[in-house]
Amino acid sequence: MCRCIMFFLYSYLRTGYIKTQVVHLKPLALCNILPIQHSHMTFIPSHVVVFIPRRVHVEPVSSATVRVDWTIPEQPTLEEIRFYVIYYKPSSLPAEETRIVIGSREQRYTVTGLEPFTDYTFCVAVVTDVQEFNRSAPVRTRTREADPLAPRNVIIWTMSSRQLRMTWEEPVRWNGPVGGYVITLKQVVITGEMTSVATVRVPNQAHNSHVFGDLQPDTRYEIYIRSHNGVHYSSPVHSRASTLKTENADIRRIYDPMTYSISGHDEFGADKVAILVLLPTAALFTLGVVFLAYFRNKQQQEAMTEVAC
Repeated sequence: MCRCIMFFLYSYLRTGYIKTQVVHLKPLALCNILPIQHSHMTFIPSHVVVFIPRRVHVEPVSSATVRVDWTIPEQPTLEEIRFYVIYYKPSSLPAEETRIVIGSREQRYTVTGLEPFTDYTFCVAVVTDVQEFNRSAPVRTRTREADPLAPRNVIIWTMSSRQLRMTWEEPVRWNGPVGGYVITLKQVVITGEMTSVATVRVPNQAHNSHVFGDLQPDTRYEIYIRSHNGVHYSSPVHSRASTLKTENADIRRIYDPMTYSISGHDEFGADKVAILVLLPTAALFTLGVVFLAYFRNKQQQEAMTEVAC
């Protein structure tokens, strides 16, 4: 009797009437699957539907904000999806990804705190009940432009009685395409008011400088400079400087220009600097002439004494 039962079971198994459930191991693709939170492999039954976000759309809203939305082709229940994860990083930098966890009921999110005019790569992952992370295809976008930073190290040089020269360095961040500069020259009149003289646009160069000519001698001017990226402008940087008083000072000053920085004192004009430089020089020259005359007179007296002897 026992032999009959064992033979019947053996025949049942061989004919396939008793089927066993086969567990398949899903291949791990590093480009599409995020790291598993557990140290062991996750085995997924063959009947489980894999949800991958589709139609991921990233739209720049401002210079620091983008809107991300996506869809799921399948129709999962709220119990099957635990949450979504948005991953993003600057496209051109080897930085770590930033992760944002979103509830399972959401399929749209606004990402803030981004850098202006920067390329980012976004993707959306879905986390299901079986703890599997499935990423969407990456999507690249660029945030919008913002106001550039102001030019640096702005210096005004008094070249002559009719020329002022401005030098500067480009801003640390353009926050947009590399553009140029807008320079405005204003003349300070006796009443303290200012009248606009000229406005020029200068492209960005390796050594940025501009010379204003045909100015009035012994006149105070105020110069404003702003950087622009084609869309936005920076806050202005301004400084005051004065041309020299006479034409005769041109040759003496052309090779030793006076410098005015944006933190210089406005009341310390070119004429005062000239006085401070010329007075010590004249004093030294006079002292040298007196000493030389005294030395020659003493030599003559000694020579006359020797002849008399």
